[in-house]
Amino acid sequence: MLANWKKRGFPLNRRQAVFAMLLCLVLAVNAVPALRASALYLITDGEATTAVELAEPVTADKLIVVGAVDGSAELRFEGGHKVTVTHGTDAVQYATTRTNETADALLKRMGISVGPMEMVKVDVSEPEIFIEIAASFTYYETLTEPAEHATVYTKSYKVPKGETQVWQQGMDGTREVVYEVVYADGELVSRQAVAEQNNTSVTEYAYVGTLVKEAQAGDTIASVVKNSDGSGYLLMQSGDALHFTGSMEVKCTAYTTGYDGVGTITATGTTVARGCVAVDKSVIPLGTTMFITSGSYTYGMSHAEDTGVRGAKIDLFMDTYNECIQFGRRNSVAYFLD
Repeated sequence: MLANWKKRGFPLNRRQAVFAMLLCLVLAVNAVPALRASALYLITDGEATTAVELAEPVTADKLIVVGAVDGSAELRFEGGHKVTVTHGTDAVQYATTRTNETADALLKRMGISVGPMEMVKVDVSEPEIFIEIAASFTYYETLTEPAEHATVYTKSYKVPKGETQVWQQGMDGTREVVYEVVYADGELVSRQAVAEQNNTSVTEYAYVGTLVKEAQAGDTIASVVKNSDGSGYLLMQSGDALHFTGSMEVKCTAYTTGYDGVGTITATGTTVARGCVAVDKSVIPLGTTMFITSGSYTYGMSHAEDTGVRGAKIDLFMDTYNECIQFGRRNSVAYFLD
């Protein structure tokens, strides 16, 4: 169908020229200098179509090859191929190619004149050549592009907050992107991606940590994950998580300063404040960090800093005497934190 391509004596075979490279050609209908090319060739091999617009004028017998160093290449047809030409609303015309005949010469022989803002589309995907001349074309091209891998994140209470732990490595790949390309009056109107297929990238999977050392003020327990050895995790309403090494059921009471001779300095030398609790140091060592709940009531983060109780009991410091009275004595659970 295509006899040969010539470029300063450097021969290109037909498959290289058309089917592999998908060369784009531009045809000017006259030799008068202009600000832009007066016609555009779109070449397709049945799988993809490519278009190019020239920024400088060309002569009627010169065809431009995309990627060429200069514009000295020519497209010539093999002889004996049927040609079907559609020109806008005009009737379909038929002809047979002559050996080494250029596309420009073929159209002139058929008496077809390409308007200044019209475009020429040449389809060589079949033995028969199809040429369409119109003021606008919509076509689709598929390009292979790099595809970055996606990452799926899952929260994990076993990973420290602020850290990410990859458990399945991702890998970049390629993807085929289908573009809808619209030309009108010799101008590129739009080019947008309309579909994607055959993405070869591998998705990465990673854990996002929620494990913290201390709960936020006012945070409460949403659920408890307990291991067979008694350790586990407190999953908080905020989304954070606390790790505990063990737990104990205790009786809790409450105290405050100014009553029953209670001062402001604890047995460990710290100043009393909410979160300071009194324990039996033979049961719960001083310095132990806990999270304490009493049914629906959450006392929260606690530190064993004071003494004065015996056995499995904990005395919780409250800011006011009224809070102490309201709390009374309650069955509670103390979770021992790292």
